[in-house]
Amino acid sequence: MSYTEQDVREGRRLMDNGRENRLVIGDKLLSVTIPGQDGAFDRYCDEISLNPRTAREYRHTARMCTPPVRQSVADSGVHVSYSALREGARLAPSGKPYDEGYGMLRSLLKEARKAGAGRVSVPQYRRALGVEPALRDLLDPSSGTTLADYLDSLPPQERDQALRDLVEKRAEVHDALKRVMDDKRRRDRETRGPDCGGGRSDKAAAAARDLVRLSDQGAAFMSRYPPSASLAFTDEQMIACKEALGTLEVLAKWIRVRVLDAQTAGAGSHTQTRDLVGV
Repeated sequence: MSYTEQDVREGRRLMDNGRENRLVIGDKLLSVTIPGQDGAFDRYCDEISLNPRTAREYRHTARMCTPPVRQSVADSGVHVSYSALREGARLAPSGKPYDEGYGMLRSLLKEARKAGAGRVSVPQYRRALGVEPALRDLLDPSSGTTLADYLDSLPPQERDQALRDLVEKRAEVHDALKRVMDDKRRRDRETRGPDCGGGRSDKAAAAARDLVRLSDQGAAFMSRYPPSASLAFTDEQMIACKEALGTLEVLAKWIRVRVLDAQTAGAGSHTQTRDLVGV
């Protein structure tokens, strides 16, 4: 089956609509949640059936892609996908976006208009920025770009170099795969795990999901800092660690009293009632 120019125009229009919808969702996430309050953010994501990791990506991209940038993209008449905007907003090792202010994207839009090109592709944008997609995104089957897609988009010489880099980065590939699998297991437990309620919105299901997230965060924390890791804290850092430990001890007590002991007491009372009825 072949496609026509009209099919391409319609497909790009739909993709542009998807880009705008994602940015609007990101705006909404910015307006209803406060940075640093991850628990409230995750609960809101659960209410609207949006994966928290995807939601954080939407929120960050919407924050970086300001209304003037969006207007420039819309006025250019050049097709730019949401994935491209996400790449420009992605944080570099320096902690700043790869294309802060989207200056490089604006330049590419001008070049595309002069050349009569209809789009700025994600691989083209990445090459202009001199960056590679995040390994984690390439290895995650739920992301928009797979490793195979990325390699296919490269010229032969760049593809060979990318393959050599992957071989040399065995430890990074292993860590990225581990994070992807950990995320998948976490999502599975949150949606289909032991009585976590799937899409239910009652208090017990929400509490169970939050406790699962806390457990996974604790496991991930210990994995990042194994016994072999040398940790030399300053006095101020040690004070912060002790405060965190105190909060965790209170949390552990809260879980035991509010969840485990309360559940056991409820079950005992229920059993006693059945015995009295039997008599």
